[in-house]
Amino acid sequence: MILEAKYIIPVDGEVIENGAVAVEDGRIAAVGPAREMSGPPVTDFGDAVICPGFVNAHTHLELTAFAGHVQPCPDFVDWLRRLMAARSAASDSRVQVHQAMRTGLMSSIRAGVTTVGDITASPQWTREALSTSQMHGVSFGEVIAIGSRRHLLSERLEAATATHGQTERLLIGVSPHAAYTVEPDAMRACAETARTHGLPLCIHLAESPHEDRFTRSGDGPLADYLRNLGVWDASIPASGCGPVELAERTGLLRPRTVIAHANYVTDTDIGLIAKSGASVAYCPRTHHAFGHSPHRFRDMLAAGVNVCIGTDSRASNPSLSILDELRFLRERH
Repeated sequence: MILEAKYIIPVDGEVIENGAVAVEDGRIAAVGPAREMSGPPVTDFGDAVICPGFVNAHTHLELTAFAGHVQPCPDFVDWLRRLMAARSAASDSRVQVHQAMRTGLMSSIRAGVTTVGDITASPQWTREALSTSQMHGVSFGEVIAIGSRRHLLSERLEAATATHGQTERLLIGVSPHAAYTVEPDAMRACAETARTHGLPLCIHLAESPHEDRFTRSGDGPLADYLRNLGVWDASIPASGCGPVELAERTGLLRPRTVIAHANYVTDTDIGLIAKSGASVAYCPRTHHAFGHSPHRFRDMLAAGVNVCIGTDSRASNPSLSILDELRFLRERH
């Protein structure tokens, strides 16, 4: 089968004008100028682009059910409260999680996304949906262990890294959620587990302006958020450093780590990320919706950081389309 279009974007090399892709037995056999391809049948897409599938480096497909119900706002902590309230009110059943996953997967595929870095708090259900879909990617099992919930670390780490859904297309990873929901000892445990088993890591880091205050002194709006959840206790440690340095100290910064967001970073932070080989998943429209300070992705790129594009979830983004993110970036930069 020959697929033709005005433009072909190969994985490597220059854009091919009036190009074609030859497909045999469901696999790409050749890419090149249309005049050099032969064999029926031929499908000509005309004035269009054929390109590799998009990679959504950071998303939460199980939160697709909250699209339109939880809107981002300038107060990040208030949005967290409303999201947690919505999740608590919802029936967290296998059927509902599967429905959210199916909707998220279909939306992604329709947008040309073929690979995801998906964060999941329900790996026992989301991996069923992912492993039976045509999607490729990593399922990062989420770990939250802080205050009165620190005793759940072993249980949640075991669930996060369970390999029952792993296939050739789907890898298993671990995600210590954030510096304000996972204590330093739990971060180290996640890092050690990932190192021992060769797993990729993902952590939400420097996402809000309040995170630095929380990690340095253990107070501020994020501490109040934990009190409202009823998980705060006086033994939650303050590290005396910023979130990126804390991640570096606890072994989380390494080549197979994806840092989600990195909205509030210093020159020193960018240097640490670059030195570690970790990647940053920048979510442009989610970043904009919360009114964050301008993202320093250009400085990161200049420092040699691998900056990826993600959407985050439908609880903060109008779609799961990486093409929409790239259009948004082009309009503003």
